[in-house]
Amino acid sequence: MAAKSNLGAARAPNTLGLLKNHEADWMLQRTLAYMNVQAAEIGEVRTIAGQIDERDPESWPSAWSEVAGLVEAHGDKALADGDQVAARQAFLRASNYFRAAEYGCVPSHPRFDELWERGVAAFRKAAVLFDPPVEAIEVPFEGAQLPGYFWRPEGTDTERPTLMVAGGNDDTIEEDFLIIGPAAVARGYNFFTFSYPGHRNAVHTDPAQVKRPDYEVPFAAALDVLQGLPGVDERIALMGFSGGGYVAPRVAMHDQRIVAVIANNPMIDYARVADALLGPMIRRVPARLLRWAIDRKLAHDPMMRAYLEYGLWTAGYHDMGLYDWLHDPQAQAHWARFAIADDLERITCPALSLVGAGEGEEMLTQTREYHDGIGSERKQMHVFTLEEDGSYDHCMLDNHSRMQQVTFAWLDETLTALATTSNR
Repeated sequence: MAAKSNLGAARAPNTLGLLKNHEADWMLQRTLAYMNVQAAEIGEVRTIAGQIDERDPESWPSAWSEVAGLVEAHGDKALADGDQVAARQAFLRASNYFRAAEYGCVPSHPRFDELWERGVAAFRKAAVLFDPPVEAIEVPFEGAQLPGYFWRPEGTDTERPTLMVAGGNDDTIEEDFLIIGPAAVARGYNFFTFSYPGHRNAVHTDPAQVKRPDYEVPFAAALDVLQGLPGVDERIALMGFSGGGYVAPRVAMHDQRIVAVIANNPMIDYARVADALLGPMIRRVPARLLRWAIDRKLAHDPMMRAYLEYGLWTAGYHDMGLYDWLHDPQAQAHWARFAIADDLERITCPALSLVGAGEGEEMLTQTREYHDGIGSERKQMHVFTLEEDGSYDHCMLDNHSRMQQVTFAWLDETLTALATTSNR
């Protein structure tokens, strides 16, 4: 079994046990989870795990990118041979592995942008091999072109409901596609996602597009684009994963074009999440030793360092360390603005709240507070457990199929009920 997590939220305690470091092993499991959409293979991931030295910051990106490059070459060979199925599968796996490689890099790492770019390029090589192809789109916003994807079921431009996805703090829009895009299209939904300010692809594309509390503003621009795409009608549901569990409710609070909102899992107060996330690492250290302890911990835990420095980078604190961020009044005041707890009654569209039982008490508490506080007449909460669902981890990364089943059962029923009401 892997070591105990040093993060107190958004991580279940048990992982694969292939690596001793909990954060590294958790990320290994997260990447392997996409086997269900043919974007990972256990033999390749086990090979990568065997090459990783968890205390060497170069080991993680090197191991993942080496296998990713090999798998991408397999895809190129398959495509040249006319086997588009094998090529698509290989490109998806390569994209997933390049994404994992970049995840282990701090933003100042010389390969940080390169590995992200290779992951995007591999995914786009796969995208054109779907039938119909996955379309790359752009959302014009404040001088930037925010990247995204649109996919719809095979056939004509028949109008269908659309699932719009807001990704989390540390994923990519390519990962957002993997987690629920194929499941949505297989059930007759259009799928749409874009990288909003502070999201990984957006900040790579334009470093000025950092986190902001008023996400209804960029999402208004994205909804304008979405409504102009073929086969899109007024049935737009917005689903937020992880940090998107703040974004999606915030947008639903302000934009009536969202007819249903799904938060997996709801985050009504970022400051409380940050406190729960970092608490196990910093509370046991005397204040006078905290800077030394943080520096020492991150020097010996490359994955934790990459995760935390990335988080500061996407928030616009490109040159600020964790200790300085924690003790900077201006930074903390800005972070406190990411809160919707006092305005939950403004969410009146149908709402589904999802959370894993193993995510930590703060995540469970915020999910309950959100569910109880929203003004929606039609609302449902589901807490995933190993006993009942075979899942209890963050965003159900340990059982995406069960999460998708619960999500679409609720969404199908909700959209049918809304249609019945509007036809009366």
